Amino acid sequence: MMGVGVAGVGGTGVGVAGRGVAGVWGPLGVIGGAVLRGAGCAAGILLLGYPTAAVHWWLIGCWLLYQAGTALGTAALAPTARARDRAARIRLLRAVQRLGAAPGRRAPESLATHLYAAAGVAIRWEPKPGAAVAVLAHLTGSLLTVASACVALAVVDLSLAVGPSLCAAVAVGLVVRPRRRRRDGTGRAGGAGRGGRDGRAGRAGLAGWDARRREARIVTVLIGVLAAGAALGPALAAVRRPDAAVGLCAAAVLLARFVYGLTAVDLTAVRHWRVTRRHLQEVERAAAEPEEDAPGVVPAGGMPDGLVIVPARAGSLGFADLAANVHLGALGPDDSVPERLPHTVRLCQLADLAQSLPRGWRTVLSAEFAGGVDLDDETWRRIAAARVSALLEGGATDVLLPGEPDPFLAAVLADWGSRTGVRVRVSAGHEGATP
Repeated sequence: MMGVGVAGVGGTGVGVAGRGVAGVWGPLGVIGGAVLRGAGCAAGILLLGYPTAAVHWWLIGCWLLYQAGTALGTAALAPTARARDRAARIRLLRAVQRLGAAPGRRAPESLATHLYAAAGVAIRWEPKPGAAVAVLAHLTGSLLTVASACVALAVVDLSLAVGPSLCAAVAVGLVVRPRRRRRDGTGRAGGAGRGGRDGRAGRAGLAGWDARRREARIVTVLIGVLAAGAALGPALAAVRRPDAAVGLCAAAVLLARFVYGLTAVDLTAVRHWRVTRRHLQEVERAAAEPEEDAPGVVPAGGMPDGLVIVPARAGSLGFADLAANVHLGALGPDDSVPERLPHTVRLCQLADLAQSLPRGWRTVLSAEFAGGVDLDDETWRRIAAARVSALLEGGATDVLLPGEPDPFLAAVLADWGSRTGVRVRVSAGHEGATP
């Protein structure tokens, strides 16, 4: 359920709020937490390998360092994932807005597939950028911890780090191995969004599912063997080096744990986001390309600042929630529509609509998605009028119509015309305009 006719505003009448602290410090917190965990493990191995009189106090410090890294990474992961999700959602909303902002613009038929696939970034439907961040954070943390343990082993004896490093490298290769891709009749690789198939090879349907499940079991067993191999070297060396036996045994346990922990890394979310990102780029490219044959009322220099162009067909963004359908990504992550657009909420009676929805302003407006609901045409027309009102409340001063407005939009324009003197024009060249 997706339309591309969305009221658009020229210039910088409505801007996107700042990314917030999470967008900057979130990734640094995730990486910093992984570094602290690795440093705590490496320091603990060295302290156990070369114990001192106050080793117990130092080991407590290493444990606290490890726990601090775990807490920092956990605290930073959620806001990082949310920031990535919101950035991708705003990219899609802005691209759809640009598609509807050009007079005469007709969305190509091929764009429907890209729009539908790209909508996965906007709702809790399929793995999104945030899920990919969680997977990559787990993989990065495990790799840094294993690398720190290998560095600590190299300090004890350089030869001890060779075997675990090779085992860990092979385990990582099994985890991130490229998936074979099914080829269609044209010789091109299939992918997500192509007939509902995911493009991971082999066979489709139940046979393909069973094949991938067997493959996953085999990979789990192989990584388990590699984890045992990584721990075997330090464990055997502990027999020959009684002075560092405790530290070598601790390194063996940590290597076995974190190398085998790579079996929990499922890159499906990362691969899905890469495919979805390509669809999103296609939508953005289509939105950025000028329409050569479009009957124009826009000057050569582009749309003037503050000009709201109303499409002939109101967009029904079923992949987005009620709030995003009204403000089209123009508000910040902590902003609410009632606080930032109070007059629009009162004028279009959006508060009553939000209260009637199961999740309020965060309800996805399509029953195709979990927790979403379908709306009737009258409610969609009210939301379309609220979009125009939100742009006018954001500072726009001119409105370009394709024809006579419906009663909802006419009431909105009349109210803003009496309040701020908004200028309204009708374009006969605009797609779908009445003569």
